[in-house]
Amino acid sequence: MRSRPFPARITVGLAAAAAALMVAAPSPARPASAGTAQVAPAGATVAAQAARNGVATASDPAFAAQPRPQTVADGGSVTFSADFPGARFHTWYRTDAKGSVPLPNSNSATYTFTANYADNGATYSVKVFDSAFTQHTSDGAELTVTPVAAGVVEPPHDTSVQAYQTARFTVTAGGTGPFTYQWQRQDTAGAAWSDIAKATAADYAFKSRPADEGARYRVVVDNGHGPSATSAAARLSVISGGGSPAPVSRASLEWGVNSIYQGGNPANAGCNFFSAGTQQEFQDRQGGVRIIHRVPDGTAQGISDATKCIPGAGSLLDQRALFTGGTGTANPVTGEATIHWDGAFTANAYAGMVTWYVKDPILTIAEDGTGTLTATSGGMGSSRDNPGEQEEVPARRVTVAAFDQVRLDTAAGPDGGVRISPRFSGVDYFPLVDGVRSTTSAIADSVKEAKPAWGSWPESFVDFQYETGLSSYWHTSGLSDDPDKPPFDVSVRFGSAPDVKDVPVILANPSTTADAPYVEGRDLTVTADVDGDADVRWERSGSANGPWTAVDGATGESLTIPAVDASWNNTYVRIVATNGDGQAASTALLLTTAPYSAPTFSEPPRDLAAIQGTRPLVKFRVTGNPAVDPGTIVLERSDDQGATWKRWTGAEYTQPIVGGTQQFTLPAVPLDADGATARIVAANAEGARTVSGTFDVRVFRATGKPQLVTVPGTAVDPESATRLTVLGAGFDVPDWPSPTLTYSLDVGLFDADVWRPGKQGNRQWVATSPDTSGGQLYYDSMRAGGGAFTASLTVPAGKLTPGHAYGIGAFLRLTDITTWKDTFDDRALDAWTALSLTTDPPSSEGEQTITATVPERAGEFTWTIDAGDRAVTLTDAVNKGAYLQSTGDLGPVKVTDTRTGAPAWSVSGQVGDFTGALPGKYLGWTPTVLTHGAGAQPGTSVTPGIDGGNGLTTSATLGSATAGHTKGTGTLGATLDLRLPTTTDPGTYTTTLTLTALS
Repeated sequence: MRSRPFPARITVGLAAAAAALMVAAPSPARPASAGTAQVAPAGATVAAQAARNGVATASDPAFAAQPRPQTVADGGSVTFSADFPGARFHTWYRTDAKGSVPLPNSNSATYTFTANYADNGATYSVKVFDSAFTQHTSDGAELTVTPVAAGVVEPPHDTSVQAYQTARFTVTAGGTGPFTYQWQRQDTAGAAWSDIAKATAADYAFKSRPADEGARYRVVVDNGHGPSATSAAARLSVISGGGSPAPVSRASLEWGVNSIYQGGNPANAGCNFFSAGTQQEFQDRQGGVRIIHRVPDGTAQGISDATKCIPGAGSLLDQRALFTGGTGTANPVTGEATIHWDGAFTANAYAGMVTWYVKDPILTIAEDGTGTLTATSGGMGSSRDNPGEQEEVPARRVTVAAFDQVRLDTAAGPDGGVRISPRFSGVDYFPLVDGVRSTTSAIADSVKEAKPAWGSWPESFVDFQYETGLSSYWHTSGLSDDPDKPPFDVSVRFGSAPDVKDVPVILANPSTTADAPYVEGRDLTVTADVDGDADVRWERSGSANGPWTAVDGATGESLTIPAVDASWNNTYVRIVATNGDGQAASTALLLTTAPYSAPTFSEPPRDLAAIQGTRPLVKFRVTGNPAVDPGTIVLERSDDQGATWKRWTGAEYTQPIVGGTQQFTLPAVPLDADGATARIVAANAEGARTVSGTFDVRVFRATGKPQLVTVPGTAVDPESATRLTVLGAGFDVPDWPSPTLTYSLDVGLFDADVWRPGKQGNRQWVATSPDTSGGQLYYDSMRAGGGAFTASLTVPAGKLTPGHAYGIGAFLRLTDITTWKDTFDDRALDAWTALSLTTDPPSSEGEQTITATVPERAGEFTWTIDAGDRAVTLTDAVNKGAYLQSTGDLGPVKVTDTRTGAPAWSVSGQVGDFTGALPGKYLGWTPTVLTHGAGAQPGTSVTPGIDGGNGLTTSATLGSATAGHTKGTGTLGATLDLRLPTTTDPGTYTTTLTLTALS
């Protein structure tokens, strides 16, 4: 078909016509465009298909001769040809079910190639251009390829091997592939041939044995296209014995145990590190044993105590124990060898909490390639009764590794060597139970089914590790670390040891005597210690993993940062030492900085309620920079309303983890502490002191029996959610009655018709505490608390029916931990405290009312600024980008109200402009109640007026109380926030805050 702007006739259907309509007519000066060529193959394919269906198709009359169908055997040569007078270009195409593709090097009137069975059914056509550069496509000619039966081109050949070495036979098949193979064996001439199981590849390799001497091997090849072909037989000669033991000296052994012992820890704490010798303390070498790290380029480097936990790459230590100076004998012909080494290395798990050693190892290899690595092992295991203590594990001889196919490898070292792959997969372990070997595997059947590569280290070694407390490190257990348990290969050289580069030794990693976060604006010095002659430099990075950049001018063992600023915050620093053998990098020290901040109570202590004889907690949080010195934190008590103070004897301070809540644990609180006032005093390392607001102490008399107390003890409005604190004491929860039965205490809010003391317990509570586990306080926590507890509980709104009886109840629960079935039959610890409602009716007939009258006193309302210095100095202004900010704390304002009727009161504040005509509107505050009492509630925050508003130049409430509030004393405070324009001139500005009390 000739391409034109609009074709005169169409022979390839609608799809082809559409393709032609999208192509412009080609220029006579050049061949047709690629778009025009897209139509012709479709036409050729249709014509070829029609020909196969016996339908006559129109051929391009310009061809004098079309390609003709061909039939050829697989592997035969075939030629297609076509005749187009005056043709300028030829390109042959191959078309099959996957489509049509041009054939390389097919630019003539004929195309010759070697047929493959995969070509069967394909059609071949040619495209040409005439003298006007118009493209023409020939008819397609189908190729039929007939398969060729399988044959043997190259049979297996006779071979000779040393006993227990690998014998290998191979065959080359011919004919139409693919092929199947079945190797056969004949033990003696004339005997029957037998198929070899699983020998179904073109080559067959196996470990030879003396009994294989003279056996013959052949292979049957088939392809399904005719009779199979059987190769000629090949004979195997097996040489047994020979050679003689040769002395071995200066042998080395290198081993890394397994992946569990390769986890790095850049913080240099907690990693499972190796040490030369049998002592717990790290030592890089002892006698002929040295600890090394393999670095990413494969070389070995020495390490130090400071770098023992630093990974060479990623998170892996790649640590190895290297034994040198081994002696013995090895037969290079049979592979037999016996070599022993003197010395030991210790593997320290959990940074030395559990240690075990391998001492005086002996490698034994038999002629059949089996062998063992034995050694004396001992160590210190973690006590099962007290994990913080260690107990000695007696030394004994154990098999550390067993293997079953090892050959000497002369390529393993200058004078020969061997690389051992210890046996693990499929090895079972049956533990010792009271000294008797169990018949039940330590590896559950379900684990074996789920993990086909399950296995174990040698039995005697695992027995030993069960005593160290590291039992499951050495066999599959079904846990996530199973892939890390198989043993590493053991590398042995018979006449030499690997070269170990003596890079510089980091004796001490970077450290500083200052406490973090480091105070901005002060000099900071970081020191390290490098042994030997080396060039050193300090580097910094935003990540512990780099990239690292050098700190200008820092080339000594100390790094001094003058007036450290916020640009160093969250920056890591390290020291790098370099000599001719390489370089060593220290661990990275994280620097955190913050402005100076005087100590303050960010979470003041709250009023304390406790039952006599219990050990309640006083929680608080005091912060500052430099950090508050724990040694200065003191809990003080006053029994005369704050006139005098003394340390609360026996109060134990607990230092929290970073950022956690601090606390004091009181000794058995006496009844005479009821009504006392308490406070906490603290100071930072520089002596700056702070005192918390006071808090009240209330102590309830102990009954000597299980008892519950709710605070506050006022009536609860059933229409409002009410938060209560529940105190409990006297709950001596019984010990476990059996290994599978455990007692706990249930606590909750109950409908009195559902549960009260004497009835069987149940879980049908109205509400319970989030401090419990579904209402349950466990045995361990109750024992640790001496039978006492404190828990919060919220009475939900709308859940209590007026006129109905409710109470907080507690009772015992007994749980079977094998079935998790609970029973509530034990009444020994039943306790109840009634909950009164504001809707309760007046006393009913039969009840008695006891009335006590306290004569009314007029009382008084007073307020004072509770600070020795009434001047508040704000921090130096800090540039926040859009404004300058300065902050500080208002001196405490104490309010006491004991008046009859408890009328409402409020305290408000207002400022004028600062000196220097600086508007006072730039000052705002956030009020707070430092000590609760007298009904005190904080006022609303006032935003600084830098972006609009009047700030504190308009009177604002610091604190207030509504009418009918409780009598007592409260303390008010506020955080001051001054925000100034960035154009404000430097200087010192002063204003006066006027406080006004109304009542």
